[in-house]
Amino acid sequence: MKHVMFFFLLMAVVLGVLSGCRDNRRSGNVVLTTPRAETMIENRAEVTAEAPADVVAVIGTAGQIRTGLGVVSSVSASRSATGNNDGLAQVDSTLVAITLDENGVITRASFDAAQTRVGFNAQGQITTDLAAPVRTKVELGNAYGMHRVSGIGREYHEQAAALETWAIGRTPARFLSMALNGGRPAEADLTASVTVNVSGFLTAMELAADNTRGGYAYGNHRTGLGVVTEVDASRNAAANQAGRARVTSYYAVLTLNERGVIIAAWIDSTQFDVEFDATGTLLPLPTALPTRYEMGDAYGLRRASHIGREWNEQMREFTRWMVGKTPTEVVGMSLNEGHPAGADLTASVTINVLPVLAAVSRAAENAR
Repeated sequence: MKHVMFFFLLMAVVLGVLSGCRDNRRSGNVVLTTPRAETMIENRAEVTAEAPADVVAVIGTAGQIRTGLGVVSSVSASRSATGNNDGLAQVDSTLVAITLDENGVITRASFDAAQTRVGFNAQGQITTDLAAPVRTKVELGNAYGMHRVSGIGREYHEQAAALETWAIGRTPARFLSMALNGGRPAEADLTASVTVNVSGFLTAMELAADNTRGGYAYGNHRTGLGVVTEVDASRNAAANQAGRARVTSYYAVLTLNERGVIIAAWIDSTQFDVEFDATGTLLPLPTALPTRYEMGDAYGLRRASHIGREWNEQMREFTRWMVGKTPTEVVGMSLNEGHPAGADLTASVTINVLPVLAAVSRAAENAR
């Protein structure tokens, strides 16, 4: 009986918070909604398979934790239009989010990839529906189509999950030292479950381990990765203006304690332009593809910001503000045309945070 009363009390609190939030706020082609209440209180079962000798047994216990994100991007798969074949602007970003315990051992891991494609014809006109939702490879599930060509009958999201399971209990250094055969895992306990080239994951893992932010987990904890991608700022080529496929992605990583409260967070973003002329010919591709956080002062927001703060500085303050709150409280924050309106943020964060909040919402729902 006590359990039943506690459940209804908890749901009443959650619904009360939701009623005070402005749901369904829109950012480009993304509709922002608060995270599902059941995601916040669910305790998912942990992987308890027998661990190899090099795997540390303690997973998810209380203590100091650090959460990080690594993003590695490429535009090399883009191509010009030829004859009757459309050109393609393709941005591939490989993502690794990890949480480390006080001994530097991975307790949670999320692997994904954002592969965004914008087509254009030989007249420099975009042929892709720019309003269509853009999903990551993991979000696509079986629709991605890897299970038909993988050789082991496993889809991308299944292989990513197997790689995550293998990472848990090991250090990033051990993950980076995995045996490879042509960029594919050659570890005996991975060859039957992972056939994808993991080179991008290895680089992203190294970045994630270097880019960690600390917190304290009282008891069990969960980590989630959320990705939101927008392409609606793309444009057709004209006589005096290059066409462009502008791919902007926002990444959020949350680590939640057993009560669903954020104890560590990381926010980043990428924005890449693939340009083409009025004949559908690609213009020189960008060679350096850093995230906005990695760009630091080179991003140039400081000069345009009336508070004199760069993008990475604003996101650092924003993630600090998030810690100690639930994702529902963060997503339901007070806004003024997409900008923070609360007195505790207006002096430190001036950017439009709607797409960031959409990524936070997805990260909360993906936490495990």
